[in-house]
Amino acid sequence: VCGVAACILSAVRQNGVKDCGPNELKRALKNTVVINGVADPFAQGSGLVSASDCAEYIIKNHGKEGQNIAIDVSIPSRNGARGLYIRDEIELDGPMEFSVLVNPKFSHSKTRTPSEL
Repeated sequence: VCGVAACILSAVRQNGVKDCGPNELKRALKNTVVINGVADPFAQGSGLVSASDCAEYIIKNHGKEGQNIAIDVSIPSRNGARGLYIRDEIELDGPMEFSVLVNPKFSHSKTRTPSEL
C-alpha cells in the first residue's frame, strides 16, 4: 500500500493538491477500495486499493470539512490498546464486552472565530 500511496500523492500534487495529509489519504483509501467478492473482511482486509479512484476522491473532496480529521480509538480495559486482537482460547468461550473510547481531533477546536463565540 505504501508504494500505491506514494503514486496517489504524486498524482494529487500534479493536480494542484499540495497539502494532502495522512488522515485525508487514509480516508480516501478506505472510501475507494474495491471489494473483490470475498465475503469475509478478515480474509481480504478492506478490499483492493484503486489508485485512480483514490486520487479522484482526494481531488474532489480536498478542503471540505471533515476530510482531515484524526480519530483516536482506544480500549481502556486493554491498557489503551488501539484495537482488539482476540487470540487466547479463554477469550473465545463466549461473548465479551469492551468499552471503546472514540476521540475525534478537530483542528478548529484550538482556536475560535468570532462567529463561534
